[in-house]
Amino acid sequence: MGADSDVCGSDESGVSGESGALGVSGVSGARGVSGLSGVSGASGSGAVAPAGFPGCRGCAYLNSADVSICLACCTSRFPAPPVRAGGSGWSGGSGGSGGPGGECEVCAVCRVCGQSIRPHESCANDWCSRADRYFSVVWSIGPHVGAWRRVIAGYKYRHQTGWATVLGRILLGYLDEHMPWFDEYDVLVPMPAFTGPAARRSWDQVGEFVAVASRLAGPCWQFESGLVVKARETPALAGLSRPARRACAEGPLRDALRVPDPAAVAGSRILVVDDVFTEGSTLREVARALVRAGADEVAGLTLARQPWQRARSGRGQRR
Repeated sequence: MGADSDVCGSDESGVSGESGALGVSGVSGARGVSGLSGVSGASGSGAVAPAGFPGCRGCAYLNSADVSICLACCTSRFPAPPVRAGGSGWSGGSGGSGGPGGECEVCAVCRVCGQSIRPHESCANDWCSRADRYFSVVWSIGPHVGAWRRVIAGYKYRHQTGWATVLGRILLGYLDEHMPWFDEYDVLVPMPAFTGPAARRSWDQVGEFVAVASRLAGPCWQFESGLVVKARETPALAGLSRPARRACAEGPLRDALRVPDPAAVAGSRILVVDDVFTEGSTLREVARALVRAGADEVAGLTLARQPWQRARSGRGQRR
């Protein structure tokens, strides 16, 4: 697919336009598992190669029933994951087996959040070692860098809503590829958003791409919105220091979260889907609300994980 500069310049502007520009019409039938190799355009195969992420608007596979193509095309642009042999890479959150509680003696990633760590050291994100974090583990499809970061930012902050189709396809492809990690969860729910009066956004950015994944998944995955809701707008956490993020999450956000029907979550294992995982304060509050309402376990799955770097003091900081 060429270098990052070629891919990023191929059609990023072309998919940043009007809402619905990347519709899902024409998607039908069972999903395959051929992946990118099946459409690599090998000599004599007659297959058309994917356009290359993020040139998705003109891609022949945008409405294909095989979402694994989109996942493979996107993740092929990620930098090498911070993991040694046997580890879980960007997918990880817990051990070499990839699932919660897995053991891994050679991984260089945190078993809870998947951040890069030095062997035999604890994660710089102290939520990961605290008993009161409420969420068990969080997976991320890739690092919040490069074209992946630009696409998510354009979608989230510049209302480039056509990306919902691509993000939903990539999310579903990831779930399908790692089904053993996720099929033990009873339901997948989008991170709640407020879209009423005085809302920062008039649309639910996570709910939109989750809805795409839900439509394409059919009965294979149980998606459900409304199990946890946000009753009013709260201050944005983006750009705040870690103490300020936590204060905002434990104050206004906590007060705004509601579980309308506790019986609907009682005894359930719930996977909360979000766009970006930074340090976990938002996920913690949503998990707290669900656990206090009776959920047995809450875990997270995000499109991207914000990389951290270790400061000289030994504590972590966001890049």
